[in-house]
Amino acid sequence: MTTRFAPSAISLALIVSFSATADYASLESYQGNPATEHTKLANQELAQQLPWQDVTAFERTQKGLIAEFGNHEAGELKNRFDYMADMSLEQLPATVNPSIWRQGMLNYAAGGLYQVTDGVYQIRGADLSNMTIYRTDNGYVIHDPLLSKQAAAASWEFAKMHLPKINGEHKITGMIYSHMHADHFGGSRGIIESGDFLEGAPIYAPNDFIKELADENVIAGTAMSRRANYQYGTTLDNNPQGIVDNALGLGTSRGEVSLVAPTEEIAEREKVITIDGLEFHAINMPGAEAPAEIVLYVPEYRSLNTAELTYDGMHNIYTFRGAKVRDALVWTKYLTELKLRYVDSGLVDNIHAAHSAPVWNDANTETNEISDYMTLQRDNYGFIHNQAMRLANHGVTIHDVGREIEKIVPQSQQQTWHTNGYHGSYSHNARAVVNLYLGYHDMNPVNTNPLQSKDKSCVYVEAAGADTLYKAGQAHYANGEYQEASQLFNDLVQCQPDNIDYRFALADSFEQQGYQSETMAWRNSYLQGAVELRTGEVQPSIKLASADVIANTPTGMFLDFLAVRLNAEKAEQAGLDFSFGVHHPDINERYFGEVSNSNMANIAVEKMPTTDVELVINKSDMTDMVLGKASLEQLVKAGKVTIKGNADLINQLTKALDDFDGMFEILPMPTK
Repeated sequence: MTTRFAPSAISLALIVSFSATADYASLESYQGNPATEHTKLANQELAQQLPWQDVTAFERTQKGLIAEFGNHEAGELKNRFDYMADMSLEQLPATVNPSIWRQGMLNYAAGGLYQVTDGVYQIRGADLSNMTIYRTDNGYVIHDPLLSKQAAAASWEFAKMHLPKINGEHKITGMIYSHMHADHFGGSRGIIESGDFLEGAPIYAPNDFIKELADENVIAGTAMSRRANYQYGTTLDNNPQGIVDNALGLGTSRGEVSLVAPTEEIAEREKVITIDGLEFHAINMPGAEAPAEIVLYVPEYRSLNTAELTYDGMHNIYTFRGAKVRDALVWTKYLTELKLRYVDSGLVDNIHAAHSAPVWNDANTETNEISDYMTLQRDNYGFIHNQAMRLANHGVTIHDVGREIEKIVPQSQQQTWHTNGYHGSYSHNARAVVNLYLGYHDMNPVNTNPLQSKDKSCVYVEAAGADTLYKAGQAHYANGEYQEASQLFNDLVQCQPDNIDYRFALADSFEQQGYQSETMAWRNSYLQGAVELRTGEVQPSIKLASADVIANTPTGMFLDFLAVRLNAEKAEQAGLDFSFGVHHPDINERYFGEVSNSNMANIAVEKMPTTDVELVINKSDMTDMVLGKASLEQLVKAGKVTIKGNADLINQLTKALDDFDGMFEILPMPTK
């Protein structure tokens, strides 16, 4: 939650716009502003309400430490946050919400190889996610090989320095992906190419892993990447005025996102798999944290891997970068199932996950700490789901439910660290729940066919007068009412994007809200918005669609994306109206499609119908074409592609396609 504190005793004369004298000519010279007195007081007030006496998460983070990274390459991520080594929980920066600062300190505390229990180990702190390592009869199984090829390779090399050899060597007997987010498979090639992966060893993934991976990264991939710049603050520095934490972990590794395709997707709801003598009970639990996800129970080690269904914080029901809204209700049912089947029945001594430290039961007490932890995690999502819909059934709209639910968060959740809103928040998660059931429309007729953003803002500016709105915004800023100030300054910027005073004023108000935000995505979005307002620069987007990901994307989804790229006006002007086919002889796949009425549709077929044009091309060659390694013309000349029918239709279609560069505006950029 964002805390606002606005004592009226602090007058306009004491609060100035720091941007007036700052130099924001380029990102290289960019520096953020200090915290205002209001922000300092807001963060101090919140600090007094937090349960600092509870340090169990720090104790769990240190438990089982085998070896710290030190100067090893696996510690590259932690070294980027070295400024935190000189900070402490007693030295809270004024520019950081104290709750997310404590989460950053917790994630910074992890950095090395840990033993969860005999036979189960984790690399933590090398990347956003954890790499879990299970001992088998003749080697080790790798679970979730981090985000990048480089981080995974370095982490395995570090692990080998400290894990016992089996039969005189360190062999990898299999690999498992818990779900289809990149930080859980992106390092796979680093493991495969380590020289230790046994030939023919299995790679398991949840049902629909490849389909859902492509679905989440292709159709809206460009927009999602640009939005991710805000969620992750890609131009912000690692310091108390920039990035301090990434909620799930300290940050992300640098390197290549790879994907070695799974050898088997577990289609059944539950399946017992055995890898080199070690038994795993795999359960598909889709639709909660990810569209495709499995959890694992390992009976030999009395361990439960909850994937990303639990972690030390509240997760996203909706993620700012953009993804399908998650189902908070089914999330609670999954956690209840795991709690009853494995935890309350006494079948596990620990739960460990893709993020954060494990949770153990204390043999010296009668308290079931795992059960208590999982109950609170479940009730966190259950509270958001049930109360958001209770409020909705009372008529609270999607725009208001976030503020309303913040008013009724129970003390049991407010005073528990691992239900705080570091990744998700009560506010935006509640809005996501309402959106899942009722959609975006609040039923106010004024929003039935709303004005475009700029036009709406200009209505207000023209009615009230720019000078009136600007002075009113300054007054709100002076009182520490930064959201109200942003509302007015935003209308001014939308209507007059070249006015530097308006841009800097909006940036100032965003910045202070960022400093007060507990949620990582809120903080980064506010601060990233301030950067773009002040510098007028848009940086290239994060790109997760690596060569490996593209190579594993089904052709049908590429054709779906081609349909998204089709410019309807150009298609109409060109009079495009034809049928087409794509045939992959190497994998025996065929796709039929039609371009008609300024639209494109396709479907997989067993037998190709009659078409106006058909492309006969191996899937591997099509991947090269998509990656820009070879043009269609080059492939035709090389005899790798055959075009049947009217080849000119392909040229006509190509001319009607849009290209996406991912550099679009989120906030208006100056036109000058």
